[in-house]
Amino acid sequence: HAIPQWSFNDAFSEEEIRAFDKRVRKLSGKKSSYDLELKIDGLKIVFTYKKGKLAQAATRGDGVTGEDVTHNVRTIREVPEHLIRPIDIIAEGEVYLTRSGFKELNALQKRHGEPEFANPRNAAAGSIRQLDPKIASTRPLGAFFYDLSETSEIFPPTQSEELEYLTKLGLPVNPEHRHADSLLKVFAYWRKWKGSARGKVDYQIDGIVLKVESHVAQQALGYTGKAPRFALAYKFPPEQVETILEDITLQVGRTGKLTPVAHLRPVSVAGTTVARAPLHNEDFIKEKDIRIG
Repeated sequence: HAIPQWSFNDAFSEEEIRAFDKRVRKLSGKKSSYDLELKIDGLKIVFTYKKGKLAQAATRGDGVTGEDVTHNVRTIREVPEHLIRPIDIIAEGEVYLTRSGFKELNALQKRHGEPEFANPRNAAAGSIRQLDPKIASTRPLGAFFYDLSETSEIFPPTQSEELEYLTKLGLPVNPEHRHADSLLKVFAYWRKWKGSARGKVDYQIDGIVLKVESHVAQQALGYTGKAPRFALAYKFPPEQVETILEDITLQVGRTGKLTPVAHLRPVSVAGTTVARAPLHNEDFIKEKDIRIG
């Protein structure tokens, strides 16, 4: 990667968001406003356009070296081969599989006697890493762009304007991003997408992302060893469901170690079908009174 690729730190509570906001205010010296975006549960891709033409698409990898997946990304209808203007940019986005497409794909896998995918994220990652682009072209993949790392033009001054800039270049940007000048608006946005709104979009989301609006403030805040100080992923709580334990068997490991395995009535959790679980934690088994039936 020409530009190092970072990952976000996670937060799971209002207290952690307040602490993040306090750090931002302390480091920047003023109250911050934020751009709020949905955290799409897919695969991060770094897109490089040279003179307006798609030159490369690569996975994040370890943040320094990724995997070249240009041949497959070219099959995604939403990703344009050419920008509106012949400029050079490096931009980041998320490639995802639609929820409806995921169901269709697993139905097709089942008909062909092939193993079903566990969840849309794994299916998107598997699709984009195919050696044969013909396979990727049959998968219902979509893409959203959410960050601009480099441009041969003047850099937009705020995160919101950056997203507008990407849109005007002809790149697909998720339309649900919002500006927030208070933490009350941040919490309201999170609650909205944790609730009923989450089921109204055809892609998996696992939280929201807060980004400090001002790029001057972003540069002043900088990065830790692995994540930006000006952005944070505010995750939704893990989904919980109930099912029935139908049987327990013993699994023999490579070294001869025995592990009890729970066979569950298959149940969908956050887009993943769960049918088995290891029962190696004796305290957890006693606490939950886990028994067949």
